[in-house]
Amino acid sequence: MAERERSSEDIRRDIAREEENLSQTVEQIGERIKEKLDWRAQVKDSPYWALGAAAGLGYFASKVFARRATPMERILGSLVEEVRGSLGPQPSAAAGTGLIRMTLLGIATRAAADWIRDECHLDSPTRGGDGPRPSTCRDSNIDPETNV
Repeated sequence: MAERERSSEDIRRDIAREEENLSQTVEQIGERIKEKLDWRAQVKDSPYWALGAAAGLGYFASKVFARRATPMERILGSLVEEVRGSLGPQPSAAAGTGLIRMTLLGIATRAAADWIRDECHLDSPTRGGDGPRPSTCRDSNIDPETNV
């Protein structure tokens, strides 16, 4: 069994053939990558999965970027709940007169909360104030005449 010696021309042909096979393989891989990264085709092929993924991502993003209530908003929110609770059970807001009643109740609650904030000199830092100041409301033991 004598091994056949290859000529340089045979070696060049083999190299050219392998080079062409390699370039075709690279092209096929590139095409497959383009197909996999084309989001329009993915949505077209499986719209329900895409809808579920979009809903999940939206929910996750809403939790990540959710605005947190400031301490003042939490205090005023509990005040609103107390006022609503003291007025007794409320009818559904969808009922005709119930909608008007709920609107007026909301306006009155907001006005009461603003009045309390103004009377107690509670400036929110987000509104340009220096933060909460000492209370000078009726029941306060701080003398408003003293220089703070």
